[in-house]
Amino acid sequence: MGRVRAENHILNTYNSSESGETIDRDKVVPILIHGDAAFAGQGVVYESIQMQDLKNYTVGGTIHVIVNNQIGYTTAPQKGRSGNYSSDLAKSINAPIFHVNAQSIDDVHHVFKTAAEYRQKFNHDVVIDLIGYRKFGHNELDQPSFTQPLMYKQVAKMQPVAREYEAQLISEGVVTNEEIKGMKAKIAAELESAYTKSKTLEFEAEQWQSAEWVRAAEMGDDQAQRSGVPLDRLRDVGEKISILPPDEGGKTFHRLVRKIFEQRQKSISSGSGIDWGTAEALAFSTLIQDGFQVRISGQDVERGTFSHRHAHVFY
Repeated sequence: MGRVRAENHILNTYNSSESGETIDRDKVVPILIHGDAAFAGQGVVYESIQMQDLKNYTVGGTIHVIVNNQIGYTTAPQKGRSGNYSSDLAKSINAPIFHVNAQSIDDVHHVFKTAAEYRQKFNHDVVIDLIGYRKFGHNELDQPSFTQPLMYKQVAKMQPVAREYEAQLISEGVVTNEEIKGMKAKIAAELESAYTKSKTLEFEAEQWQSAEWVRAAEMGDDQAQRSGVPLDRLRDVGEKISILPPDEGGKTFHRLVRKIFEQRQKSISSGSGIDWGTAEALAFSTLIQDGFQVRISGQDVERGTFSHRHAHVFY
């Protein structure tokens, strides 16, 4: 969701609602895949969902897919959550919830298509509860038949969904058995070819670092100062970010806000006593001057917490 928010901004699809312009969030769509126990029990899920309609955090709707194996790790639903469904959490924001049988491919296709259309039309979260089963354990140490013996007697009898769909398509005359065999042979050949190539193909390590970080890592200790900015520039920027606008129209800043800015200005002019918040503000300011985008949010921005780091003050 954070990446979607950033990409929307970079693609210029985000405009502040104060500008009166239309906010277009249809170009980048977040899709989150959850386990049933994780959706019901992990705090980060609700923390993210409740940002759905917050102006400074919305991403225009997230498609949540719950891969529901009905036992979480190895726990029966009634012992793992208070609600009937693992998706009940989404009721808190009135998100539509689609419960669909994972064995029915046509229904699954219809639900995913409908969810995508809903998200694009209303820019609101939507939840798909994909109800299936787990053929094997959660990991090599997990044996679900210990805690779910009756359920796993039934699971052992289940045909893979692909085999069921093959039989359905053949019975409906959509494809022939020979056509399916041909599809399988083609896929198997492609997989085998890729596997053979993997034995000799050399991959470079994933380049997650930007070119700037790579250059910084290559610098020796005696070159580390190259990542900074000239002292005169810091002083100039520091003076500008340490001055509050004059009082006007009977409006004035809180006395503690004034004190913070007075101390910041004093540390900049003297060159000593610069605290962490001032150093961060200097870093943000010079990055913005150099054309980089900076986004900070929450308590560190304009609220009565971590006040020394405030980047936004108001009368």
